[in-house]
Parts: sequence; C-alpha cells; structure tokens
Amino acid sequence: MKHRFLIIILFSWLGYYSSYSQIVEEVDYYANLENDAVHRYMEEVVYEPNDASVIDEYKNIGSYRKDWPNYVAMTINNNDVDSVIIVCHNEERLKDSLKFKVPVDNGKIELYNLIPNRTYLYKILYDGQLLQKGKIKTEGQLRMIKIPGNVSNIRDLGGWTTIDNKRIKYGRIIRGTELNGKHSITEEGIRILRELGIKAELDLRAYYNEGNNISVFGFLDENSTPSGDVPTYYYTSNSGQVPEDLENYIWKYRWRKEFQFIVNNLRQRRTIYEHCVAGRDRTGYLSFLLEGLLGVPYHEMVKDYELSFFCIKKESTKSSIDQVFEYINQQDGITLRDKFESYFINKLLVSQDDIDFFRSEMLEDPNFSIIDKGDVNDDGEVDAKDIVDIVNHMMGKQTSTGKFNENEADVNSDDIVTIADIIQIVNNIIIWW
Repeated sequence: MKHRFLIIILFSWLGYYSSYSQIVEEVDYYANLENDAVHRYMEEVVYEPNDASVIDEYKNIGSYRKDWPNYVAMTINNNDVDSVIIVCHNEERLKDSLKFKVPVDNGKIELYNLIPNRTYLYKILYDGQLLQKGKIKTEGQLRMIKIPGNVSNIRDLGGWTTIDNKRIKYGRIIRGTELNGKHSITEEGIRILRELGIKAELDLRAYYNEGNNISVFGFLDENSTPSGDVPTYYYTSNSGQVPEDLENYIWKYRWRKEFQFIVNNLRQRRTIYEHCVAGRDRTGYLSFLLEGLLGVPYHEMVKDYELSFFCIKKESTKSSIDQVFEYINQQDGITLRDKFESYFINKLLVSQDDIDFFRSEMLEDPNFSIIDKGDVNDDGEVDAKDIVDIVNHMMGKQTSTGKFNENEADVNSDDIVTIADIIQIVNNIIIWW
C-alpha cells in the first residue's frame, strides 16, 4: 500500500513538471570553448624531445586574452533581469552538474567556464522561476577558466588523453596563479572558483611569500585542522625548481608531501586548486609529473606546460622541462608511464596503493556513459511511460509496447527491479526538465 501511494505521488509530480515545462522557452546553444589561438595550437603542434618552442607563433595571434576561453552566447526574452542562475547537467552523467550566477546585459548572457566536448542540459532561473531550458553543446579539449581580478593562467588539468586512450577527468585538479600576493583575486572570483567546486588548495609558493600563505577560501592547514580530518590547505615553502632538483632529497620530500595532499583530498572527493605565483614553473613541474604518472604522452605534457606562456611575456622554458623528461626516461620501466611510476615509488617513496587510487580517481573511459539505462519498453526514450511499464510489470500487466527489458529496468544495477529504480528514473527525468 505504501509503495502504491508513493507511485501515485510520483506520477502527480511528473504530471506537474510536464505541464509546467510546456510554457518554458526551449533554446539550444553551441560553442567551441577554445579561443582561436589556443585551438590552432592544440590542433597543429606535436612536439618531439628537444624541439624548439613554437609558442610565440601562436600567442601573438589577435589582441584578446589567450588564457581565457570562449563563452557561450545566450539570450533571454527579458531585458529587466540583471542576473540569473544557470544550472547545467552533463547529459551523460546527470549528477555531474555546474551552477552559475551570471550577469545579464539587456537580455544577453556570456556563460564562461563550462567543460568542453560535452552536451549539457541547462535551465535558466530568475527568482525561482524557470525562464529557459534546452541543451548546450560545447567543443574543444582544453578547459581554460576566466576569473575576475589580477589572476591568470587558470585551467583544468583534465582533458588530456593517455597512452591507453583514457582521459584525465575534468574538475579534479585546477591549476593557475596565486590568488593573493602579487596577483590577487576579487570576491566575485572566489565565488566563481567555489562554483567550480574548489574545496582544497595546494600552495607551491616559496618561503619569501610568507605573509600571503593563507588560503583565500578559508581552508585549513594541518596545524588548524581538527584531529582526524584531512587538511584542505598545504603551503609547501617551495622556492623554485630546476631539473637537478629531481634528485635533491628536500625536493623529493616536498613532492611526496604534495602528492599525498592531492591523494588525501581526492579521497574526500574535493577539487584541488594547485598554484605557485605565476602558475608556470613550480606548478608546471608538478603537473608534468602528475600527467606522466597518469600516462599522458610526452608531446601532450609539453604542450600543456607551454600553454602557460600564452599569458606570460617571458621566453619559454621548454628546454628545462625537456631535461626533466630526459631524467625520467632513465628510470626503470618499459613505457614512459612505467618510468614515471618508478620515479614516484623508488625516489619519492610513494606507495603503489596511492598511485593506483590516483589513477582510478583521475582517469575515465571517454566512451563510457553512466546514465544509459531506463528505456524499459525499448521505445528509444526514457520517460514517464517507462515508470508506468515497470509498475505494470510488477502487477503482472502488459507494458505499453509489449516489451520489458529487465536490464534497462535495473537502473541502479543491483540485480533486482524495485521502487528504487523507479525513483532513480524519476530523478533523471526531473533533472532533464
């Protein structure tokens, strides 16, 4: 009886959303999130060891900020609104969502900082009212991030492909400049980084930056963190690096501590902001080591390192990172990834368990879709009919199509079709609306 009552409520809920959604404007949008210079660089450049840097050929294209992405240009039919809330759900992973507060200028919206190569189901809300919905299709690989204030060179570590065709997940580690000190972020910038999920900060700055070694997010270091909790801020007193530091016991200790901080916070499902002052050398060295451990090939790791010079006027230091590559290439192992693993285990004294966890948390199969069930009646759609057909099947009645796909009905993959599967389909449908 309780289940029947719950099903009635769910159907009523679905009916409400169905009738409500009919009056909402539906618009689809498209954008390549890589600006022209970055897009050409990503498409055209393939580095080999000891090749000369070509970054200057690309960073002088146009007069726009090369470290900022393109935005999604959106329009609403309301010129009186000054800001809206936009909620975006990944079509393939409905629980993977982003929520932004965005200014509106005479009905026009510039939506930044989405993840590329993704289809989003979005909703635009104002004062709790749904103004618009639809899909946003983004393209590109590199996720650069625009943040207000005197900060730059901020981008996601995600998107790079490994030697076994896996991909680094977006939204796990974001790298960039310092947020206080010579570079400083605004309150709006802090809010935006929080919207992007930042919940831990790895500060790679040197001892002479002390005084600024306080998290602008209010994250706590190991001295302030309650006993038993994982610190969310780590200041490394990191004074700069050269390739020779790969054998220096102090640097090996620091890199081990930095890696442990990353792993500990990934275990807590926290997105990490990794930075030094400019987000170039110290951040670049650590990112190079992390990407190598994940299995990113040389030409892609170096390309990522060079991206920092799109917003820095200094000459490229690619020759320095090539020396790091030469050193790693002398370590034990068959593949480059094996050699990075040997360095982490034998030199940094990192455990195999932490390496395995790091890879499992940071890598994904780009062809895998989580939300791929629910079409119970095999009609090509996941909708309220599927919910009705599960109930009909439970009551021994025929489905709307005469078909019943047990595997599709077992949405939560627990080998039994229950009310929990119905609730999961309802949740998915509501997110779509």
